[in-house]
Formats: sequence, structure tokens, C-alpha cells
Amino acid sequence: MAGGIWKAQNKVRPGAYINTVGVAQGKTDTAAGRVMLANGVDYSWGANGTIQLSGDSDFQALIGVGIADPKAITIREALKGALTVILINANKGTKATVTDDALPWSITAKYAGIRGNDLTVSVLKDPADDAKLTVTTLLGTSVVDEQVITVDGTTPLVANDYLDVKAAADVATKLKALTGKTTYKLAGGTSEVGDVTQLLSEAMESMTYSVVTTAGYAVDNEIHPLLATMVKRMREDEGYKVTGVVPCDPTDKQFNYEGVSAVANGVTLLDGTVLDSTIAAAYIAGASSATDGSTSLTYSIYPDAADANPRLSNSAIIDNLQAGHIVFTVKRDGDVVIEQDINSLTQFTADKPNYFAKNQVIRTADDIANMVQETFEDQFVGQINNNATGRDLFKASLVSYLTGLQDSNMIQNFVEDDIEVLAGNDKDAVVVNLAVQPNEAMEKLYMTITVK
Repeated sequence: MAGGIWKAQNKVRPGAYINTVGVAQGKTDTAAGRVMLANGVDYSWGANGTIQLSGDSDFQALIGVGIADPKAITIREALKGALTVILINANKGTKATVTDDALPWSITAKYAGIRGNDLTVSVLKDPADDAKLTVTTLLGTSVVDEQVITVDGTTPLVANDYLDVKAAADVATKLKALTGKTTYKLAGGTSEVGDVTQLLSEAMESMTYSVVTTAGYAVDNEIHPLLATMVKRMREDEGYKVTGVVPCDPTDKQFNYEGVSAVANGVTLLDGTVLDSTIAAAYIAGASSATDGSTSLTYSIYPDAADANPRLSNSAIIDNLQAGHIVFTVKRDGDVVIEQDINSLTQFTADKPNYFAKNQVIRTADDIANMVQETFEDQFVGQINNNATGRDLFKASLVSYLTGLQDSNMIQNFVEDDIEVLAGNDKDAVVVNLAVQPNEAMEKLYMTITVK
């Protein structure tokens, strides 16, 4: 008998699969744990556009390499915190094919790219039963699919994760003509890198996610400030409160925005792998996506890290924190941690005081903004009249939601009078005045010991 938890209704063994969760505060299509990643890697395989990856995905089928491959390192680091990585894959070009008149099918690689040229199809007639054929798909030397089909066509060859197939008009005749073992190698696949920024912009506009990152691109690549601009547009023009994570140079102060976190150094992993800030930014993005306003990432441990890279001096740490940079440091016990969970905002105003530099505060404020927008659009726009009764209903929904945030330790001192829902200037307009006090984790201890 099997059991455990479930993420999708795809279990094979009979059993009871039970999740224990808290009361949901958002919609079922929550953005929590979802990271959008444009990493600049040419996989020469995979769907052109977006590919959704999780810890149990078949990476080789989806992007052409396994999760342990160096090309997958930003994805691997992001998934140390994230539940899902939405990979921007600018893979254009042409698909590899097999052209052989003896084949009963036309065979084409599932995706464009030169990785398709590594595919081989072998067809073996069963020596004990000439009514059956075994069709094997190999990527390099690894078997990735195997099907037993029948010559009479009752069990046909079907597409798999690597190949699309189409039966020839005279498939029955060609199936009967096959003898022994024949092998066909795909060829003609070409790679072409498409417009990453266009794909990224389209995905940011249309998909559900909480954090977007350009981890993997060199620190000085112009895509990082471009991402910051995109994030600002999403937050301020579209009303979708997402955040961005980019690598940065320790002397860089260009972002200065509460919606963008800048990572200034990296880590060395226990296996000796050295990650600079361009890669470690992926971990920050993943961890941030799975963290809500009840928690801070300050002093949280980087999984599997042995050291900071480079290990910064005390003065360098202070300089980077004051510049609005996330840095990794090493505690006395050897743990590698995020020194402080901050964003790049360093110039404070009356509208953006210094606590806006704390990501925990921003996560809470963003959660509230996204929820209010979703609730209003899904349950009230065009459905509820703008009169006292309708506005009271809207207020009641907000009170219920904010009470839940207080119960989950994201805000404090909330009372019903902290919300006003008023009629706007136009007959169809509603004005909400809402005051909240986001919680912040303890970070500094000032203690005096008096010895008598």
C-alpha cells in the first residue's frame, strides 16, 4: 500500500495521498514558489517560449540535459527554494528529421535545435514473433523510449517526449518489409537563439509567478537593468506586484528600487562547485518566491554551501548592505547565510521610508495589493452594486483576509477600523483606505551586561 503527499493527481500505486496544509489566503493558482528565469543558456532543445520545471520534471526531455548538467545549474539553484521554475527558452532553428524511404513513418524531433541530431531510432523485428517490432529511441547512447508495436497496425508507433511520428501512406507494406534490425539517425537540426527579451516580456505579462530573475547572465549584461525596468512596469503600470532578482557588481548602485534585489557575491558548494553572484542570484530568487511576509530570509542558510565566494570583510559587508546588496556571509559555526534580506532601495522618502528596503515588508505589502486586486476583479467588478451594502461586502472580505494575515504573523495590531471603503467621485468608483503594520523579524540585539 502506498501513501504520502501529492502535488498532482498522477499517482500510480493504490493508496491514500494526504496533504496537511493551512487555510489558503490566495487563489488556487497562487504565484507562491513560482520563479521566472531567463538565464541566457542555449540548450538547443525544448519548446520555444516558456518551459515549466519542477523537482520531478524530466529535464532531459524538456531541455535536453539532466538536472545535474552544468547547463542546468541556475535551474538547480532556483529549485532549492522554488517549487516551479518558468524557464525562458529562446530556442528557434529547425528540427532534426529522418529521411529514409524504407521507414514506415516520417520521424521529426519534438523540438528545434542541434540536440535533435543526437537522436537515433532503431527498429528490431522480434526474432521469436515476426508480427512484432521493437522501436527504440536513443539520445546519444541512452535509451529514452521503447515501444513494442505490431506489424498489422493494431498497436501503432506513437510520438514520445523526443519524437513526433506520422505514418506513411503505405505504412502496412513498409512494416512487413522490415527485417532484422535497422537504425536511423536524425539529422538536419539547427539552432538559433531567438529574442529573449521579447519572450521574457510576453511571459511576464501573461503568466502567474512571484519572482523573476536574470540569474546566469554576466553581471555587466544590459538585460539586468532591462529586467528592473520590466519589473517596475509590472508593479506600477500593470498592478501585478512581482519582484526581480539580479546579480550586481559590489560597487553598483544603479537599481535603487524596492521591487529589485541585487546579489553581490556567491558561494562555494560542499562538492567544490564555485558559484558567482550570477548563479547564486537564482537561489535568492527561488527562496524569495517561496517565502511570505511572515518570514525573513535574514540569516537563512544557503543549502549545501561551504563558503561565501568571495568571503567579504566586515567593512565590505557593511558597504554592500548600505548599497542595497544581498551578500552571503559565513557564521562562526560555518553556516553560509544570507546576511540580510533586503532589496536595492537606498534613497528613502516620505512615501518610501527605510523599512521599504526590507523584503519581508515588501512581500506583505505585495501580498495585500495582489489579493485586493484579485478579489475586486473576480468577485465585485460588474457583479456587486456600488452602494452601502456592496461596499460593506467588499470591506468584510478585506477584514477577513487581513485577519488571516494577522493570525499567520504577517501583520500586527490590525482592527476593523483600519479599513475604509468609500464611494469614489464617479458612481462606479470605490476608494479604499487601508492601514497595516507589517511584521519584521528580529535582526539586531543591543544588550548591556552589568557585572557587580
